[in-house]
Parts: sequence; structure tokens; C-alpha cells
Amino acid sequence: MQLRTAITYTAPLLSASLALGTLAAPATAASLNTGESFGTDGLIFTEDTKVTFTFGNTFGAYVSSLGLYEVNGNTPTSVQTLFAEQWAADKGHASSGSDWLGTCGEASSTVANCTAEFTFKANVEYALGLSSWSRTGSDDVAGDFINTVFSTNRLNSFSGDGRRRVANGEETQQFLFGSHGTAIYSGEEDGLSNMFLEPNDEEAFYNPGGYTSGNPLSGLLALGIEDRGNRNDRDFQDMVLWAQAERVGSRDVPEPSAILGLTAMAGGLAALRRRRNN
Repeated sequence: MQLRTAITYTAPLLSASLALGTLAAPATAASLNTGESFGTDGLIFTEDTKVTFTFGNTFGAYVSSLGLYEVNGNTPTSVQTLFAEQWAADKGHASSGSDWLGTCGEASSTVANCTAEFTFKANVEYALGLSSWSRTGSDDVAGDFINTVFSTNRLNSFSGDGRRRVANGEETQQFLFGSHGTAIYSGEEDGLSNMFLEPNDEEAFYNPGGYTSGNPLSGLLALGIEDRGNRNDRDFQDMVLWAQAERVGSRDVPEPSAILGLTAMAGGLAALRRRRNN
């Protein structure tokens, strides 16, 4: 009898609160907020946001390492290494014939891990940076430092080598957002598990200026990087990967409908106690 009385008091309130909550609850965020950027102008979120990076391949004779940098003006400061090659290529693939293929996750792979995560702090600017070293010794390990190319164009200004395809001192685009450059897919696609890439070095990527930004909140975003090797051949396939983002803490915040529902339930139970006491 008491249970029925409690339901009588709380059910209308709970139903009303759920209806209001449905109207008040925001849709799942799938777009970038005003003031956010994920591209060649910088990596900036206005909310704490976790980005998961999934490694694809490397194609190139350098020993490379991809890291994240916090950017203050034009000064990048390293904060985390995402993927680092142990050797110039996988064991058995260190030759121009196999284009110095580098994969992840196997004993023979040049990169140990296949995924990496980083939480971008709200309103802090970041950049991705691919650092390259020449190969040396019989194991093709890192030798002399070559350069670091950044995802933010204004951080890229190279000089002193007239053989390059970009003028000395010009701020250059070294990352694609939304493409793997001239790398092509092979095999059957099953998510990312059975997907791999093959190089296509015959020509430069046709339209890098069309891939200057993307939205990792909406799903997997392809990234392609040009390390300026091979006289800056502009194929944007020297390291290829994916990025996918989600807001931090979004799953831990109660929906407005739940808050209103609990309030209604508490009010109903309080009314029941008052009636019983009277």
C-alpha cells in the first residue's frame, strides 16, 4: 500500500522530469566547437579531449619518431612520444625494393605499439611533430638528426638546401588531415585490423592544400606526413595513421533528465512521509 502511494506521488513528477530532460539533454558532440582547430593552423580544443592515435605504416629510410608538442607562440615543447621507430624499417624490409616498410606490434616491427592516447587540455595549443634521423650501422638504427616537421604550418621553415621543392624559409605544409597521401590500401578491409597500405612513390600528392583540417570527433581521421626526405618528394606517406577523439568526462556527467528524475523522486518520497505523519 505504501509502495502504491509512493508511485502515485512520484510517477507524474518523474514522467514530467524525464520529458523535460529529454528536451534539455544535449546531443552527443560530433562537431568542433567555435575556437577549436585540428589541422595545419594548430591543434586546439576548448574542452579537455582525449585523442586516440592508431598507427598505420611508415615508408622511408629515415628512423622516425612521432611526438606531441605544446606550442607557445612559435616555440614547440615536447610533451609525449606517440610512436618511435627502433630501426629504419621492419626486419627484412630495409631496402628500396620494399620501400623501407615499417609496421607495428610484431617482433619484427620497427614500432612496438599500435595505438597511443593523449588528453589535450582545454585551450592549450598543441602540434604533432615527426622527427627523423639518418640510419647507421648494420641494424639501421638512428644516426644523425635530420629535422622535425610539424602539423602546424607556421612551425615549418626550412632553409639551406636548394635541392628541396619548397623555397628556403617558406612556411610549408608537411601534414595531411583527411588523407594518407599517395599510399594505397591493399587487402580486405575489416575495421583497421586487416587494413594495410602500400607505397606509391611515382608522383607527389596532387592536392595537399585540400587537406588542411579535419574533425576527429566525428570518427577516424586519416593523417599523412611528409618527412622532407627524397628531396622533399611531397608524397605525404612517410608515416600514416588515424586519429579519433572524444570529450573527457562526458560519460561521467549525469544527464539533466537523470538529475530531474532523482529530484522528483526525492520530492515524492518527502510528500509521502508528510502525509503518513499527518
